[in-house]
Amino acid sequence: MISSTSILSALGLASFAAAHSHIAYININGLKYEGYDPRSIAGPISPNRVVWSHNAPDDGWINFSDYLSPNMACHRDAKSVPAHAVVRAGDNIAAYWAGWPLNHPGPVFSYLAPCTGTNDGCASVDKTKLQWTKIDDSAPVLISPDGPSPGTWATNILIGNNNTWQIHIPSGLKPGPYVLRHEIIALHYASNPTESGAQHYPICINIYVLPPAPGTFPLPFSLKGVPATKLYERNHPGLVIDVYQPLSTYQVPGPTVAPNAQPVPHARQTSSAYNGDGKPVKVEGTRTVPFVAKRTAAVGFAA
Repeated sequence: MISSTSILSALGLASFAAAHSHIAYININGLKYEGYDPRSIAGPISPNRVVWSHNAPDDGWINFSDYLSPNMACHRDAKSVPAHAVVRAGDNIAAYWAGWPLNHPGPVFSYLAPCTGTNDGCASVDKTKLQWTKIDDSAPVLISPDGPSPGTWATNILIGNNNTWQIHIPSGLKPGPYVLRHEIIALHYASNPTESGAQHYPICINIYVLPPAPGTFPLPFSLKGVPATKLYERNHPGLVIDVYQPLSTYQVPGPTVAPNAQPVPHARQTSSAYNGDGKPVKVEGTRTVPFVAKRTAAVGFAA
């Protein structure tokens, strides 16, 4: 039997570097909102950006060393933005990643946290106080152990849909501002938790949720979240695992999916196609107004 160490060595440094990724944009009902590229922090930033910035110029990950750190919320030194993408409860958000390699299998997760105690929605929210409720765990994460090692995983579904994952916003979610935390966990080094271990790529997005479409009948939905520092345990079997050994099951780490969350199943995952640019809003107290960005000399656009 070939060891996981031998397989990882054969991948080479080029494949290792290719693992780095970020959310290039999100798509809501055919409207595009630009993401945040940490590799281009000196260049212009889109005026309709609703994705939080983070300090990962290598486009890399965080791991077990950050499980008790604020970085676990939204990536390294993440900072919110004033803009929010508008979405109706019951609609989907398509998150498009800037590539994902086949040899980095793992789960795809999504969480929601309401922004409370501010007058600007999620713009100035304290990330350490956000309470995260899981709305998607990409189950079954391990689709099949058959085929080329390490088998077929939820990330294969994402890759097969042009690096896109559809996220359902629960139909019974209360209107208002939320942070959407979308995350891929790469498990190719998870057999060695004392070094790299499981690699987490959490990205945060500001959204403003409207009531569901008229004539719909939303399912009751309640948020029962936990802080980011309580999402994962270092020794969980789903985070300490050798994906290159024969596997029959996968234990999903983190909280369970909230009742009535209605994740988009694998068979309904699709690629992202947009036909225009979204118009983000900013929050002023209990109302929203159009977001108008102003160019800055150093980093492109700011409120």
